[in-house]
Amino acid sequence: MPFLRSDAFAAFRSRDFSLLSINQFCLVLAIVMQEIAISYALYQITQDPLSLGLIAVVELIPFIGFSFIGGHWADRYNRQKILQSSFCWSCTIPLLFSVLFNGYEKQQITQDFLLWSIYLLIFCLGVIRGIYSPAFNSLRPFLISTDAQANAATWTSSIWQFGAIIAPLCAGLLLSQFGLKLTLMVVFVFCCLGSVSLLQLSKRTFPTTFETKIHRSLKEAFHFMLQQRVLFWSILLDLITALFCSIVVLLPIITQDILQLGAEGLSLLRAAPALGICIMMFVLLHFSPTQNALRNMLLICTGIAMLTLLFALSKLLWLSFILLVLIGALDSIGMVIRQHLLQLLPPKQLFGRVAALNGILVTSGNQLGALQSSLTTRYLSVTPTLFIGGSICLSFCLISFFFTRHLLKTPLSHEKHTILTTEK
Repeated sequence: MPFLRSDAFAAFRSRDFSLLSINQFCLVLAIVMQEIAISYALYQITQDPLSLGLIAVVELIPFIGFSFIGGHWADRYNRQKILQSSFCWSCTIPLLFSVLFNGYEKQQITQDFLLWSIYLLIFCLGVIRGIYSPAFNSLRPFLISTDAQANAATWTSSIWQFGAIIAPLCAGLLLSQFGLKLTLMVVFVFCCLGSVSLLQLSKRTFPTTFETKIHRSLKEAFHFMLQQRVLFWSILLDLITALFCSIVVLLPIITQDILQLGAEGLSLLRAAPALGICIMMFVLLHFSPTQNALRNMLLICTGIAMLTLLFALSKLLWLSFILLVLIGALDSIGMVIRQHLLQLLPPKQLFGRVAALNGILVTSGNQLGALQSSLTTRYLSVTPTLFIGGSICLSFCLISFFFTRHLLKTPLSHEKHTILTTEK
């Protein structure tokens, strides 16, 4: 049976998981609101789609580099203290953004200086997230029991997406009614609240790895991911989908140039995928999709590719909104499956490094997909970009089916047994 009943609130029996969830919710609100505010303001200033893609690349480069370091640190040192310290630094970013835009508005700085400074701050944000993410993802398994891991993965994805619904609506309302500066001040408040929740976590110690050089340390994690075939193909499918079905980065352009709408329309479309994810998460809290994980991932990615093709042809707000909701609903199932695999399969001494590699692949896919979409749109316009991307993704799903037919019904217990045998 592909879906099994489970306790919907098992993970929240842990006080520290509840505190970590509060931090995550504040983080989502801060990141998404800041992303929308900055991208909307930049496109208004530059009218260049490439300026949106550059945001993704500038954040991606330090994120990749420091995720390797962050994953090594998370397994070598106290990941909870790393998490607390790195998140506190993020509180300064929205304040500095506000200072820059205020200076530009008063003509105290030039447009070129503004752009370079914004990209520098985004670079710094990439550094912080590179250190924060492996510590966050590798901390959760230590806060809850093994039988609640799948439930915790579902709640983690649900919280992220619930915040991703609220954040665009709040950003659109604040931008249209109160302006950019107040929006960034609200982002600052959420960063502070998230920091406070992390500081309330109970003190704990963690198992550490043997003293090894960082490249050898990460080679272990990479070798592990290659060995786990279901995990490897699940992440690869997600990566291809992110690379070629990247719609979110184009929403400021679609809203203004195709649908002829303003900030309110952008916030509505930006919230649509998260709404679909949130709806599906309520279902997944009671029915787990982790049985036949690879088969489900293949169906999900195929569905997202087909919906992207339909979205490329849409010229109506309501139709675009519904398609984005459906894309988000499918993506939510994939997120739960990947999170469950990443919590179930790795041995505890590899959690930080495996989380770092997964974070690099996922973020790389999203950010490079954003760059690919914005760059292609610059030369071909929005509709051909989405149509080409959806077609490539659909083709890869068909190819993947022929390579993974023998894995589609592989039980996760078999993968776990393989790990234990290897460790012995």
